[in-house]
Amino acid sequence: SSGINAEWPLRPGILVESQLEEFNNMSKKPMDLVMFRFAIEHVSRISRILKQPRSHALLVGVGGSGRQSLTRLAAYMADYVLFQVEIGKGYTSVEWREDLKRILRKSAESETHSCFLFTDTQIKEENFLEDINNLLNAGEVPNIFPQDEKQEIQDAMRKIDKTRDKSKQTDGTPLGLFNMFIDRVRDQLHIVLAMSPIGGAFRARLRKFPSLVNCCTIDWFQAWPEDALEIVAQRFLEDVELSDVHRTGVVELCKNFHESTRMLSEKFERELGRHNYVTPTSYLELIYTYKNLLGKCRDKVAYQKKRYTVGLEKLDSARSQVSQMQLDLKALQPQLVVASKEVDEIMVVIERDSIEVAKTEKIVKAEEVVANEQAAVAKGIKDECDADLAEAIPILEAALAALNTLTPSDITIVKSMKSPPPGVRLVMEAVCILKGIKPERVNDPATGKKVDDFWKPSQKVLGDMKFLQSLREYDKDNVSPPIIKKIRNTYIPNPEFVPEKIRQASNAAEGLCKWVRAIEAYDRVAKVVAPKKAALAIAESKFAEAQKSLNAKRAMLKEVQDKLQSLRDKFEENTKKKKVPTATLR
Repeated sequence: SSGINAEWPLRPGILVESQLEEFNNMSKKPMDLVMFRFAIEHVSRISRILKQPRSHALLVGVGGSGRQSLTRLAAYMADYVLFQVEIGKGYTSVEWREDLKRILRKSAESETHSCFLFTDTQIKEENFLEDINNLLNAGEVPNIFPQDEKQEIQDAMRKIDKTRDKSKQTDGTPLGLFNMFIDRVRDQLHIVLAMSPIGGAFRARLRKFPSLVNCCTIDWFQAWPEDALEIVAQRFLEDVELSDVHRTGVVELCKNFHESTRMLSEKFERELGRHNYVTPTSYLELIYTYKNLLGKCRDKVAYQKKRYTVGLEKLDSARSQVSQMQLDLKALQPQLVVASKEVDEIMVVIERDSIEVAKTEKIVKAEEVVANEQAAVAKGIKDECDADLAEAIPILEAALAALNTLTPSDITIVKSMKSPPPGVRLVMEAVCILKGIKPERVNDPATGKKVDDFWKPSQKVLGDMKFLQSLREYDKDNVSPPIIKKIRNTYIPNPEFVPEKIRQASNAAEGLCKWVRAIEAYDRVAKVVAPKKAALAIAESKFAEAQKSLNAKRAMLKEVQDKLQSLRDKFEENTKKKKVPTATLR
């Protein structure tokens, strides 16, 4: 008897394990289950209940005992379709009724059996249990289907009814077809309720809805036995690196903790009348907590070990480096003596050259002061010249602008005049005088004496194709004094020799008049500016010589400074060489 009892779980265990493996390979939500004898017994009970006609199950046990997982596995083993509602935040009786209708129709219209898994944590409203009670008792929920959906159900049942044997067919009436629907629901839908006995709600619900007991086969999930605790602990600790002795000890400790806590809870209930439930979930959390703490402790130890190892390596490295430094220091000692001697010698040279650089800098600064003063004098003279020329330059520019407005046709008009107006004659006389053209001697009709006449020479001048260009390029800085004197005394004071009056005779003559007056004004200012320009040239020459001397002194200063900087760089380099042995020793 004992031998048979020991071999009993082997074949069912192998079968259930293979079914669980197939389920996990096909399911989107695989289950990590340990199939010990306790779990195999409950799978067998649930499977046996589901295989009974019009059977339903009430699974009673605390959370984590495996009620839902084992139901899924049993339904898979029986090739049943598993239904389970998803309860959300806004889930009400409306959504509940829609889910029920969907489950009922799929169960009746399909040829395969189905399993509806419902837990007490999904009971958001008590009327959910009332509908379950009706399904368990009569196979339907009164008035759940409206008339249009009833019509769809009857049409679906009529198609199925035609395929059955005539002896089993209905009379084809709507009532008969709907009764056929209810019978198929009762035959093919198996309801599995998973409830917890904790608290008074379970007891109250059983009294309120008696079909939960009368129409269901009850499977009570008791506390896990010791062999189950041992197998579960071994399974969940198999991925932890432990020796066989330590693994066995940890498994025994987990069992001891769980069993001792359960016994203390029973004593707590007896003495104080208060419940403390020790569930399989608590046992799994104990194992997970141990694994997490073990991992953290091992990580901490590994980290500290690594730090210790790295510290030892650094100490060993430092020791070897110190030994090498001592050898280097001994080898560098002669170099230190040489470097110290070079530093002292360079220091003497630096002090001597620094005095020389200071003297040169003093000379250069003095010459810079002189050069700056001469530059200021030259700039003052230049500013005076510019201020004087500012009076004549605009007049000259205006005259040149007036010349630019003249065209060869304007000049031709003036040239073609047989008897030019007095204003035109007056302007052309002044132009011929400035250009150094002599007049012709002709008889004066009034007196009969010889007089100077500039008109024929003027016509020759006007006939020159480059006449206007010669006026623009006129050498205004070198006008002969007698010529400018005659212009200044004879024509400028003449009240008729003004552009406004000349314009009445000829526009071209007006432009030429402006040019003559501009040449005279420029010459008048240039005579004043000429001495200043000479003084400016002398001042600029002196400034250039001073600047040349200053640049030579600056070049000399830079040469001395570069030499001094080179000595300082060499001094710094030798000082570093001198410090190398000391730094190496440190």
